[in-house]
Order: sequence, then structure tokens, then C-alpha cells
Amino acid sequence: MRHRVKGRKFGRVRKTRRAFLKSVLRSFVEHGKIETTLARAKSTRILAEKLVTKAKKGGLSRRREIEKMLGPKQTSKIFEVSSSFKDRRGGYTRITRTRRRNHDQAEMAVLEFVK
Repeated sequence: MRHRVKGRKFGRVRKTRRAFLKSVLRSFVEHGKIETTLARAKSTRILAEKLVTKAKKGGLSRRREIEKMLGPKQTSKIFEVSSSFKDRRGGYTRITRTRRRNHDQAEMAVLEFVK
């Protein structure tokens, strides 16, 4: 039983799971919207919300933290996005369930920034 167990493993070890989530997060920030499985969207959402909050607070050390996760190109993009959320206290992203993938029936979802 998985009572009180948080987090998703995605069938990977810790290192590859982190790298995988970073790459999904990078493409989400770059495009502003991605279609992926529901589990991936939920995990990516957690990281994205935290990064937007850090970007809103600003400062050099926070910018470097974000750059460690995303890289320079996406860092400037997340600071752009965060400026539109100045008055918002959270809930910067939206997950919309879309369909089931044909070959494995995985539930798909669209993850996007709220405008």
C-alpha cells in the first residue's frame, strides 16, 4: 500500500528522473504549453509553480537557481512570464485532461500557463 507516499518514480532511478523532469520543464517553459501524460503534467506543474514564484521574488541568487534548472534561454522566458503574475499568489498553471493515447490508453493532458 502506498499510504502517505508522495512523488512519482516514472520507472526511473533518481538521476534519470530528475533529468527527465528537467527536460519536460524546459520544453514547457519554452513553448508555454505542452501535451503530455497526466502524471508527467502533475509533476511538472509542481516544479513550474515553484520556479515562477522564485522568479517573481527576483534577485541574482534566485536567477542563478532557476538557471541551474532551466538554462539561460528558458530563464529569461520564465522571468517574462512571471512578470504577468505579479498580482497572483499562486496557481500559475492549468492542467486540462484531453484524451487517452491510442497504443497504451495513458491519460493525456495539456499543461499551460494561465493568462
